Amino acid sequence: MKRLPLLALGAGIALAQFALSPPAAAQFGGLPSAGSLGGLLGGSSSSDAPAAGSGASSGSAVSSAPAVHKNADRKFHFTIPAGWALVSGSPNSDSVVFRKGMTSRHFTFHYTGMAPDFPAEASVKASLNSANQDIKLGKNIAAKRRDDKCEGNPKNLCARGWELIDSGNAGPQRIIWQVYDKNNTYINFMASAEKDEFPAARAELQAIIDSIKFE
Repeated sequence: MKRLPLLALGAGIALAQFALSPPAAAQFGGLPSAGSLGGLLGGSSSSDAPAAGSGASSGSAVSSAPAVHKNADRKFHFTIPAGWALVSGSPNSDSVVFRKGMTSRHFTFHYTGMAPDFPAEASVKASLNSANQDIKLGKNIAAKRRDDKCEGNPKNLCARGWELIDSGNAGPQRIIWQVYDKNNTYINFMASAEKDEFPAARAELQAIIDSIKFE
């Protein structure tokens, strides 16, 4: 059996560990930016500023109806419910932050490119195993494998990954879906709320995570 490079596999596990750092309100906080991840692992990233012509700007008005947003670079889309607003970044860039009104509810994503030969499948399996171990330690309350087939061609796999819900012991409680797309780009999607608000927010946060579809 061919052994996977320990350095490459270790980098994948490191990504999972980075993703579980608690965010500050309306910021990535403990989460590394796509740029810092890219610098650490040798990937590349684009500017966090809104893309030209994207029609999005930081600090936008609260939406009055659900809105579908698309990331043309990584070819995925997602739905943000009514009552939410764009806080920073752009849906069409490598990072974004949305927030619901004056609540603690946030949705964020960031991504960074990995090397073409990065062992994504092995990283997913190792990270899911770690997430399941953390359930036993009381750090997570749920973890599962979650892949996504291409919306335009369901026979093809567009993203492979794992989803977890942490316990909120170290900060906001979060639903996190981490994937590698078919071009080996690592993408971290996260919906969160303060622990005391999470039970009431969970269904809405999960709906946002579930709305993410790769094309």
